[in-house]
Amino acid sequence: MPDGLYSREVKVQLRKVVLAVGAYFLVQIAVSGVIEVVLLFSSGLMNDIMQGAMGMVQGSAFDYNDLVESSTATAQETLSQYVGLIAIISAVAGLPVFLLLRGKRLFTTDLSVRHAPLSPQAFMRLWIIAMGAQFVFNMGAAFLNKALESSGHSVTDLLNQSIQMMQTPSGLLYVCIVGPIVEEIVFRGAIMRSLERFGLNFSIVISSLVFGLFHIFTIQAVFAFFMGIILGYIASRYSLKHSILAHILINSVATGVEWFGMLGGGADGTGPFYVLSNAILFAFFIGAIVLLVKERWRFAEQRTVGAPIRIPGSPERTGAALWSAAFTSVPLLVYIAVTLLAGIGMIFLPGFTLSS
Repeated sequence: MPDGLYSREVKVQLRKVVLAVGAYFLVQIAVSGVIEVVLLFSSGLMNDIMQGAMGMVQGSAFDYNDLVESSTATAQETLSQYVGLIAIISAVAGLPVFLLLRGKRLFTTDLSVRHAPLSPQAFMRLWIIAMGAQFVFNMGAAFLNKALESSGHSVTDLLNQSIQMMQTPSGLLYVCIVGPIVEEIVFRGAIMRSLERFGLNFSIVISSLVFGLFHIFTIQAVFAFFMGIILGYIASRYSLKHSILAHILINSVATGVEWFGMLGGGADGTGPFYVLSNAILFAFFIGAIVLLVKERWRFAEQRTVGAPIRIPGSPERTGAALWSAAFTSVPLLVYIAVTLLAGIGMIFLPGFTLSS
């Protein structure tokens, strides 16, 4: 196939992927926004605001600043109780978008195809490596927070948003079960499968890049990218069901360790439980290093994972032409730029938030 036609086919598929992710994000924003408005109306907050506005029009004496502060506090308290439920509904509502990429295969072959058996020992090795990455993320966030303190900025608020998600049963359900299932169907299912005809290495890396940047927060995006590589390897080498199970286990154990660290008020970085929780993650990190060194020959054996899938009529080329086509794709470059700027904005611009 001529280079021009090959490059065009890669870019067409990447455009479809980026548009699907953008539509998915917009659906989540729209659905969560509607739910939040309904919750605020049902809480009586909107009625209080309307009464305050009528009082201002009629010239009645009232404290505007007090109204704003009390309304903000009420809104935050109301929404914090349902943050997990909002996330669950909005995430599931956006799934039909990816039917445009995969059709009915999204819920049939993508979930049922099994490439190779996965032994409990191999699964445990991959899980330990993934948990080791969690320790690197925690340390990276801590160092970034320390570096930003001198300029009056912090990532603490962003991390607190994640902690807030774990304060309710619905939040835990989303973080530990629903979120992992939906994300695997979207990123290792629809997106990775739609790119597999260009080669498995390519599909794993690009789907992981899209997955990482979807998390917006810069440090978390880096962590999610490497987690996507691990989960993509599991999904491509074994099955999507295995990557879903791995994702659920990773999130659940990481959440448990996080909860353990907050016991006794240790969420501020002090206290024995916080130190011990990091010691547990550090043990995973050491285990991951040992496994990566000891088992490097085993991973080298799996180089066939990177070979292009032979699909009639599909390009089979790998190398510079493939990656050049990907990283000159305007939609992909726009997606990278927008998500990175959003992540930076969440750190350096007070009050800037972006739900996902």
